[in-house]
Amino acid sequence: MQRVSVLVGLSLALLSGRAGPSAAQQAAETTLTVEGFLQKDEQFDIWTIVAPLPLHTLGVQTFVLPLVGNVDRWSRHRNQYVAARGRVARLPGGGTPGIGIDVENMSVRPPPRTSHRTVDHGLTLHADVTLSVVPDRFAWRDAQGETGVNPIALFTISNRRQTAIMFVLPTNNFLCISVNDSSGGGHWDSTTTVLNPDARRFAVQRGGILRDAIRLPPEAAPRPGRYVAHVGICDVDDYDISAEFDVQ
Repeated sequence: MQRVSVLVGLSLALLSGRAGPSAAQQAAETTLTVEGFLQKDEQFDIWTIVAPLPLHTLGVQTFVLPLVGNVDRWSRHRNQYVAARGRVARLPGGGTPGIGIDVENMSVRPPPRTSHRTVDHGLTLHADVTLSVVPDRFAWRDAQGETGVNPIALFTISNRRQTAIMFVLPTNNFLCISVNDSSGGGHWDSTTTVLNPDARRFAVQRGGILRDAIRLPPEAAPRPGRYVAHVGICDVDDYDISAEFDVQ
């Protein structure tokens, strides 16, 4: 069975940050391009773009921008990082955030500063591994206080071989992550786990993708500067990868 863990709780995490109306009042609508993760809110049956940094437009500040209009045509991009261009307008029913985007075009793209590596062992293994810290440049606080940013390390393995890639984990540990200050002044590490011993065995099917997101807390990168995140499958060789990000 293919394991696909995709940004669970990301929308809620970003909504928990600072959001709401800003002081400035702007026009009733505007056209712009928004980057973020395309998500489906099953509870309210709405599609949203979850932005890595707060979006400021039409007098509103928000991390989550609902889609309006013909939204089902973009469903193939679910849980992927996209750039969407369209018309942003206030919603007649108000609510939070009170604005929505009618998307004209949308494309999948890698987040900024995504690291790539290829694992190629001939007939036995061929996979693409990527790592991004999203956003790749952020501040925990600004002149108004906490920014509400919730950075994540997004790790993927794409299977390029003709058969499934099988994984058998020796323990319940799944992803191991470390973050180091590039100046050598700090180190943080953490480990995610699978729920039970049965989950230690899983497969990424032909053409499939394993995707997981690890939230980075403030203690992972507490001071302004450049950092390097390193992620891999615990106790399994071949899939380790690093990516840089900056704290302002």
